[in-house]
Amino acid sequence: MPTYRVLVRGKFDRPAQATREKLLACLTSDDVAGRLFSADGALTYSHHLGGFTFRVQVDVASGDDASQRAHDHAELMVMELFEREGYPYRDLVVSSTCLDDVRIRRR
Repeated sequence: MPTYRVLVRGKFDRPAQATREKLLACLTSDDVAGRLFSADGALTYSHHLGGFTFRVQVDVASGDDASQRAHDHAELMVMELFEREGYPYRDLVVSSTCLDDVRIRRR
């Protein structure tokens, strides 16, 4: 079962003032956990509320379409999160790295 680290990037789509305040209230300057990959995912954005990045680590069944399934799963997670929280979004772009393909060169 391959593990993928998936990045979903997008833009906030003109959030209303109440949504902007909610997003800014969640933003902390010392949020280190927001930069890590996890099974639950981590949403990061700046105080400008232009773009965002959602990072998640996904395990999918092996197969020719494993990468696409990882992309679809991560994109669905973002869409569900944003719909639940009422955050308007647009222009989602998904990229991933299969950890099974990463080679570590030891010295």
